[in-house]
Amino acid sequence: MVITSETPVRDIAVGIPTAIPLLERIGIDYCCHGQHTLTEACTKKNIALAPVLEELEKLQPQSADPAESRWAQAPLKELSEHIVKRHHAYTREQLDLIDGLMAKVENRHGAQHVEVFQIGKVVAVFGSELRHHAECEENNLFPYIAALGSHQKPELPAPAKGSLNMPIARMMTDHDKTAEELKTLRTLTDDFTPPAEACPTWRALYRAMEELESDLHQHIHLENNILFPRALEQARIEAQKAGSGCAA
Repeated sequence: MVITSETPVRDIAVGIPTAIPLLERIGIDYCCHGQHTLTEACTKKNIALAPVLEELEKLQPQSADPAESRWAQAPLKELSEHIVKRHHAYTREQLDLIDGLMAKVENRHGAQHVEVFQIGKVVAVFGSELRHHAECEENNLFPYIAALGSHQKPELPAPAKGSLNMPIARMMTDHDKTAEELKTLRTLTDDFTPPAEACPTWRALYRAMEELESDLHQHIHLENNILFPRALEQARIEAQKAGSGCAA
């Protein structure tokens, strides 16, 4: 893959999965705003472009990562099931952990650090929205996507009167909101840096938040940059076949 300053960041994440840790480390958004070029992303983060290009070039020989790169060709059913089993399950577990830790920190330190209650409110809304989002995907959108490209008829009616565009756009809007809420949490927690006097529970809370953020970036990347574009293209092909009277 040839990478230039004008390569969209999402194309880098899809084409060179081993670049994702680098993008995470320097804070470049490759999931929700992956349409930005590398130049635009670096400018937004006030990062010099040349060193990033140099590091990406070094990763080129390591770009073959069967565990991740195969998702660009894997059956849509397999990819959607992977997202549910790997990322949805992790999100739920991590949210439960964060909720428990948050309650303890509020109880033990809220009197001296009222800011933890503000963090707690964001966490509560954030968690509720993520859980609802996952249920919508698992119960409505993903079953329909999984049937695309197969010889099976979708078990559920096509969302939004047969078009995937509206439900996918809604899910991507949710992803954008998640990204904004993660930014808010980073601001409120000073980039997940606990106070010097923080107890082990408080430190564990911030670590759990940061780990969830990292996984959500990869989770949203798989949906926004791989699953959804592939599903829309497959739906277009099947609609075209149906319109021409060809067998699916």
